[in-house]
Amino acid sequence: MSGDSNHVEMIKQKRNLLLAVLMLPVVGMTISILLIYWRFPHMIGTAIPIIFIIMIQYVLLVGWIKKKIDVL
Repeated sequence: MSGDSNHVEMIKQKRNLLLAVLMLPVVGMTISILLIYWRFPHMIGTAIPIIFIIMIQYVLLVGWIKKKIDVL
């Protein structure tokens, strides 16, 4: 059981790093919006809502993970 508590302590100490790594896909989605706007402006009406919905879902998931880490 001491191994489990070591992992929990490590996760708590590195919480900000873990959350930053988990937010990297959001940065990628933001860059993809900019690239779509630059290369294919006629597709912006279709792509942006889809990417935005996926981004919101992912941010909510990361928020839920953050709450679970705080409860540990």
